Amino acid sequence: MNIEHALTVPGWMTEAELLWLATTAEHKSLIVEVGSWMGRSTSALSANTLGKVIACDTWEGSEEHADMLRDKPKGWLKEQFLAHAGRYENMAFFQSRSLDLAASMAMLDLRPEMIFLDASHDYESVKADIIAWRPLLRPGGILCGHDFDPPNWMGIKQAVDELIPDRVVVPGTTIWRTV
Repeated sequence: MNIEHALTVPGWMTEAELLWLATTAEHKSLIVEVGSWMGRSTSALSANTLGKVIACDTWEGSEEHADMLRDKPKGWLKEQFLAHAGRYENMAFFQSRSLDLAASMAMLDLRPEMIFLDASHDYESVKADIIAWRPLLRPGGILCGHDFDPPNWMGIKQAVDELIPDRVVVPGTTIWRTV
């Protein structure tokens, strides 16, 4: 697995989490990442699959990032993403709201084998993402997400517990996944 570049990209994914993403992505032909920030996880996914990685983000940041982005010029976050993850020819990005891209992919009948959710962390947003993306998952595919880390992100825990009660948390990480 190659996560060397991913480890240099700013973000909150741990080395263990990047390794899990890289290993899981290896034999997937279509992966969707919802919430890409500066490209740390995008890089781990893209560097380790011959398939296509679709990164979806508004690159506006969520409410929890407001202070961090306050002094940055408009477009700065997207520029950072492209500087880090734009090197991968198998990566396509969409500056879009998650639910809009999910609706477009449903209309085109595109069925990812892996969907990684790491966008807004509040309950309503996580719930909406799971409801929108889960039906698009190819049979036998993996729906997963980041920051299943109570008590830090109770909205994520609540939404995942409610909608995916048989989920598992990958040992040594805060990544949840379908069984």
